[in-house]
Amino acid sequence: MVEHFKAVPDFRPRFESYPLWSLLTIVLLATLCGAPRGQKELAKFARGLSQPQRRALGIRRNAQGKYPAPTQPTFCRLLQRVDAHKVQQAILAIQQQVRGAAPKDQLVVLDGKEPKHGSGASVLSAVTVPSQHYLGSAVVQEKTNEIPIARELFKQLELQDRLVSLDALHTQGETARGAGVGTRSRLSADGQGQPTHLARTDRKTGYSPRG
Repeated sequence: MVEHFKAVPDFRPRFESYPLWSLLTIVLLATLCGAPRGQKELAKFARGLSQPQRRALGIRRNAQGKYPAPTQPTFCRLLQRVDAHKVQQAILAIQQQVRGAAPKDQLVVLDGKEPKHGSGASVLSAVTVPSQHYLGSAVVQEKTNEIPIARELFKQLELQDRLVSLDALHTQGETARGAGVGTRSRLSADGQGQPTHLARTDRKTGYSPRG
């Protein structure tokens, strides 16, 4: 885990106590432990770490000989300025190391959620079902919607010959072509009875929207 996070470039020219990989590891550990999201909660989780745990996470000693806990402003700067693409690459590498490759015969579901402690933007994520392997995500800013973001996210995913599920708002020809959708597609419904588009992707075939 640590080695993957060490590959993420630090946005700071120098630091005193917290290597970037240390902060990213704390964020991942907090998530795995079910800690509430948000910078305040991350700082609270970090304060709960013992001195030996902080030392093991690479935190440097301060002038008092202690291993300090990262504060809320530290996590705020981290989440605002870190290279999100590099972090995603590290997370995918860690997932493959721990869980193995994502199954290629499972449904790929794209779904947008607004974080409880966010700024109003939502996050569109792709996962496999039922294994829940994470495939990638992208931020959907307030002044846009999921449609153009999904098209960009498709470029990061390997969707050839995969079954993909999206909300009905994505049932557009351009979106389908971006995913490489082939000739077979159908409409279904998600768990809440909302229309969902299921499409078999095939980058070797063209796509013709049907009425």
